[in-house]
Amino acid sequence: MEHSTPKRVFLDNCIFSISDTVQGAQKPHQIYWGGEKHTVQISGFEGKPLPKESEPWKREQVKCMTTIGRLARQDVIALSSYMETMFEGWKRSGSFPATTIGNVFNGVEVEHVDAAVERSYFFHSSLDEYIDSQSMIKFCKWLLAIDPNFLIEKVTQVKDLPSFLVANLRNVKRFGELCKRLSEKQYPDAFHLWTAEVNGADCFLTIDKKFIRVMTETNRSELPCPPLSPSQLLNQLGIDERDPLEYTEGVFYDISGRRG
Repeated sequence: MEHSTPKRVFLDNCIFSISDTVQGAQKPHQIYWGGEKHTVQISGFEGKPLPKESEPWKREQVKCMTTIGRLARQDVIALSSYMETMFEGWKRSGSFPATTIGNVFNGVEVEHVDAAVERSYFFHSSLDEYIDSQSMIKFCKWLLAIDPNFLIEKVTQVKDLPSFLVANLRNVKRFGELCKRLSEKQYPDAFHLWTAEVNGADCFLTIDKKFIRVMTETNRSELPCPPLSPSQLLNQLGIDERDPLEYTEGVFYDISGRRG
């Protein structure tokens, strides 16, 4: 199936969290030293276990990721994300892997785009505070409560604001539409979706099943950039088969990714 124009896919942090398909492992190895046999541990990798059988939906999404990575390398899809999803990832254990081996996006360029409204223009915090999820929720609540025209007038008296940011502030009611029927905890997800939308993405890729359901079944807002799971994206592209996982659970691979 040929695709002349890549489908623009904006990645949620949870997609990055399931993009690593290996985990650290050690293997005992026998060596002879000084006329004696010794056992040493060799560091390497093994395939990550899939989600449990009791989580069939999440298991299915993880199985889709190798195919998603291949499509990105073939320019069938074009990936993007932004700083706020990186902040979320920094809270996750293993968010700075020592190697790209086993990452389905290895060799794929992910475009970094601007937030719909860059919060550093209005909220000055330490990095630790930026990474804190409550800080992002607070910012979202502030956006939902402001008079954007008054804010723009006051801020532009002391600094220049990018035209992209100003346009989104003037249309902040759109963010409010996306937040309908969401809990405060889900506001950052709506902000990610809004950012994807204003940056021209065709879909927002996530494994947050509850958010997908609320946005597509409960909220009922018009969604030019709908939230999709990996399996839904593949279905939209007419791709039924799933590429096999490159690394097998419980099998040892050396630091170069070679089985052994």
